[in-house]
Amino acid sequence: MTSTLSSTHPDIIEFMSLASAELASGNILLDASQPKDIFQFGGTSSQLADARLQLAIQGRKTATTSWPVPEPLHWGVGDYSVILDGSRRPGALMKTTELKICKFKDVADDFALAEAEGSVDEYKQGHRDFYAEQRRREGKPRDEFSDESEVLCERFVVVFVRQDLRQDANRVPKPPATEGQL
Repeated sequence: MTSTLSSTHPDIIEFMSLASAELASGNILLDASQPKDIFQFGGTSSQLADARLQLAIQGRKTATTSWPVPEPLHWGVGDYSVILDGSRRPGALMKTTELKICKFKDVADDFALAEAEGSVDEYKQGHRDFYAEQRRREGKPRDEFSDESEVLCERFVVVFVRQDLRQDANRVPKPPATEGQL
């Protein structure tokens, strides 16, 4: 996951204020000024980001994998992060429920399936392709990512959704065909 907006951006401030107010009505106190991460699923693909966001909102996507592992790791279990839509607008607020660093080859099957990207084999190939493409875009060697690479496996639950996305929560998104199905 990569932060793409600052927590001081007006859209983030407004979104966190709305989330804080709604969650407070359920006795969940939230520091509205400090999401631990702000990111978009799927790298630079806006269609993929929207499709993955919808899967998360529906509760079908409850996990995400990051590589390289951020150093220092600036969030932990119980922390909140903002998921951006394909237009880089705040779409949902998630709470991290589990973090685990492991070699890519050791990612558990149930975790791979929780990413909602098809079978375990599709998850693995999709991530290999995505990370290779990511490195190519960055001008870095394609062969840096391997089954021996350490990845961050994060489980989460969506706790707040932007109002206009709530009516779409039951709609099943069709992920676009891209070179890196992440």
